[in-house]
Amino acid sequence: MRRPLSTILIAALVALSPAVLPAPAGAGLALDPVVGQLVDSTTGAPAAGTTLRLHADDGGTPGAVVVTDVTDTNGEFSLAPTGAGDYWVEVVRNNRVQGGYVSDRASGPSWVEFDPSYATPVTPGRRLGRVMALPSFISGVVVNAANGNRLGGITVNTREVTSLSTVVGSDTTDSNGFFRIPITGEDFGLRVNGVSRGFEAGWRACDATVVRTWGAACGSPIGRIGKVFLDRA
Repeated sequence: MRRPLSTILIAALVALSPAVLPAPAGAGLALDPVVGQLVDSTTGAPAAGTTLRLHADDGGTPGAVVVTDVTDTNGEFSLAPTGAGDYWVEVVRNNRVQGGYVSDRASGPSWVEFDPSYATPVTPGRRLGRVMALPSFISGVVVNAANGNRLGGITVNTREVTSLSTVVGSDTTDSNGFFRIPITGEDFGLRVNGVSRGFEAGWRACDATVVRTWGAACGSPIGRIGKVFLDRA
């Protein structure tokens, strides 16, 4: 019996084609990204435009960077792993938030830790939710306590609460009384010196007035702290 010509041609093409082998298990499979939303811990506002890096685990510590991302206007990020295993999420410091590595907490929001020894690795597909980052500055406005007028030319500096003689950062208020001091950490005393303009010198108290002794003062909030009220000397 004669076979149709089309059948013969198909058989020939199959014979000439290279063998197709089954793909190895897991080959070509994309891993789910690590996702979350980075926010300012003091205001809850999204930390847009902040760079994050995904590090491969290297014996229980952050290793090589495998991918980076920049948060969108909602503070959201997505970091795609390159393979199975543990990873570390790093937040890169900028003029809004402090940098560090993410501590993935089982309950409540995750936090950005200054020291990676306090952070924890994550696995592909982890949904971190809200990741809280501390502000990288203390800013405010110095005003005349008597009339509320803004005071320029006032020296403001931050001190470590465990070493009050050590100046960590300093600024001089502008013509609108505004100051901004970069910081790393969260426990600071705020020293205000208006002597050159006929005002007092001292420490910011809990009620935002200025007191003479540290014992009557409070540690300063971080981020935007509002007004600091300064009396005449």
